[in-house]
Amino acid sequence: MDGKEEVPAPPFFSVIVPTYNNGHELTKCIGSILGQSYTDFELILIDDGSTDETPGICDRFAQQDKRVKVIHKRNEGAAAARNEGLFHAAGKYVGFVDGDDWIAKQLLKEAAQVLDSDDPPDIFIFGYSMIQENGQSVSYLWPGRSGLYSKEQLEKEVYPNMYRTGITMRMGLVSGSLGDKIIARKLLMEHCCKEPSLFIFEDLVCAYECVYHAKQVYFSSQNMYFYNRFSASSMHRRYHADLFENSRIAGQYLRTHIGGLDSSVMDGQINKIEFDGIVSALYQEIQFGSSFRQSSLLIKEKIKKANRFPICPMKGLKWYERSYVLLLSFRLVYLSLLLAKTLTVMVNGWKKGKYIMTKNMVGRLIWKEYP
Repeated sequence: MDGKEEVPAPPFFSVIVPTYNNGHELTKCIGSILGQSYTDFELILIDDGSTDETPGICDRFAQQDKRVKVIHKRNEGAAAARNEGLFHAAGKYVGFVDGDDWIAKQLLKEAAQVLDSDDPPDIFIFGYSMIQENGQSVSYLWPGRSGLYSKEQLEKEVYPNMYRTGITMRMGLVSGSLGDKIIARKLLMEHCCKEPSLFIFEDLVCAYECVYHAKQVYFSSQNMYFYNRFSASSMHRRYHADLFENSRIAGQYLRTHIGGLDSSVMDGQINKIEFDGIVSALYQEIQFGSSFRQSSLLIKEKIKKANRFPICPMKGLKWYERSYVLLLSFRLVYLSLLLAKTLTVMVNGWKKGKYIMTKNMVGRLIWKEYP
């Protein structure tokens, strides 16, 4: 015996939970991870400057389970919290779970069966359910053939419709979330979000960059992540004064990191992402704004400061989306808000049977079937 302490082998998975004031939901989230049927993982809880009971909950679980690590830091947002966890991660593969969400018991076991192989994929992508405000859920599953996709198959079958499918106008083949993906740590270290100012799309830019640079990806049709979109701490329940600017920053970030690389297939989709984000800023004004006049003046000033015509590149946009871009570019904001408000009233007031017609940004109406 040489007296040296034996160093434990690194875990196969690192599960990172960025959490900010998730006290009401965090125990369920952590419980779903520690209760996994596959046990070779570490859990890294990133307390992003919480002011509620979140720090105490994190510390209590760390005392009870040696797989749990806790990092308390000042509040800097989800992107910085994820990156902090990634810096401390030791696993070969990394998964992210938001503090108000939870995962299926078999997730890591199913992922390990695919990833622990001689020629593993860079990313394991699986289905998820979005929990609605009324407690019902909508499932989003991989619509194609389940299994391993090579780079050639990704370029041909996946990348052209990652964000939004052009034929049906439904959401794209790959979600902008990190929750439904387990990614090789090496790939994540190279392509994590490096723009800490992003608070919307901060997971999308990382997820899409990783998928775009992956050599091969495995798609599973199993539903194993539960996204609590309308929790008390959800970003969707708060007004974000910089949402307009944030959307333009996200668009520029994507153009820098994946736009116009080996193929321009993503350029049009990046424009759609930026367009959707800009229009979200208008819908936010309808939801939280005090008056059309004040909201109109606010958005008009933001467009003026942007000093770009058109306000969003229009390649890849539908004709009605281009029309809306031109309305905003000519600063006809009051008319743009009125159109958005009219569509919102029409959409929210039209329900039929088990189908609910929902808006998906300006001019796009999507039928979603609720199970």
